[in-house]
Amino acid sequence: MLDRLTNFMKVLSGERTNSIPLYCTGYPDFDFMNKFRAKFPIVSNNNGLFLNDLDYSLISNMGFDAISLWDFRRGKGGYNISEDIFVDGWGRKKNKNDWYIWDGVLKSKSIIKSWDHLNLPSKDKFERLSRFLIQAKDQILPILSLPGLFEKTWQSMGFSFFSKKLKNDRNFIEYVVDFFFDYLKKLIVKLVNSGATLFLVADDCGYKKRSFIPTYLWEQIFSTHYRKIVRYIHEHKGKIIIHSDGYITDLVPVFINIGFDAIQSLEPNAGVDIFQLFESFSDKISYIGNVDMSLLSYGSLAEINTYIKKLIINSHKYHAPLIISPTQQLDKSCRPENVKMMIDSTKKFKLD
Repeated sequence: MLDRLTNFMKVLSGERTNSIPLYCTGYPDFDFMNKFRAKFPIVSNNNGLFLNDLDYSLISNMGFDAISLWDFRRGKGGYNISEDIFVDGWGRKKNKNDWYIWDGVLKSKSIIKSWDHLNLPSKDKFERLSRFLIQAKDQILPILSLPGLFEKTWQSMGFSFFSKKLKNDRNFIEYVVDFFFDYLKKLIVKLVNSGATLFLVADDCGYKKRSFIPTYLWEQIFSTHYRKIVRYIHEHKGKIIIHSDGYITDLVPVFINIGFDAIQSLEPNAGVDIFQLFESFSDKISYIGNVDMSLLSYGSLAEINTYIKKLIINSHKYHAPLIISPTQQLDKSCRPENVKMMIDSTKKFKLD
């Protein structure tokens, strides 16, 4: 087990290893876990590895070396606009079916100055995290998910309003970014003090086949803040991954320049060609993901086995540090056999 976890850390540091680690993008949904456990004999460790009623020893025993924890990005906060619409701590609106509706309420500086709905997790929650991190030490590597500055900025006001301000009032956009950056700094300090060393910024920047905004604008508005976050985490002996769904190929040089240790998702169905990234950027950053949800849902076992081998062989060819993972969270659409094949193919393939 320790060799597995050590390998994961080595790859995050840009080193090549003989075996390829595996990352789980968050605790799979219950329907998937029930189907997987019905097919394959994974069991809980005797003492378990529980956090918020989830048994993470099951994820370790599936064969994953690391997993994101999504429970510590914010504490309680928010209010109801009406019977059908709720506003969360980020200022996002969602309907009674728990779907976000691409609109938000942080549309003026006066609203932001008086905003008291974005709160850090409770002291008790951080204490539980600290105990969990100690318990998980030899079983699985927990990676703390952080809110993304780009995603939260546009979601807090809605994309249409964000787009107008991006064109006509960059000062307001930067004001909102600063607001979330101040929160993010406080959150990271609390997480580091709880014992966290591995982080993943969840910041979706791309649609299918194209990015949300031009690369030069993303770089101008967000790079300085992210560079400060990366520097702080590195100064505290940690590692930080940037996650983005969608097409992000044009942003990869920016992520490298900021200093992120790895990039995760790398969605092939969104137009990301990981093999071209291997060739273009080699070991300048580590690569996590690229096993598309469509492959895990509809692909054959042979297709998955072949694709995993292709990923590993090409990463080795271009000296590109690789960690295998699904592009998104495992859900009920994924076939347990396909996920098991992804894990087994990765573990069985040994590099010379």
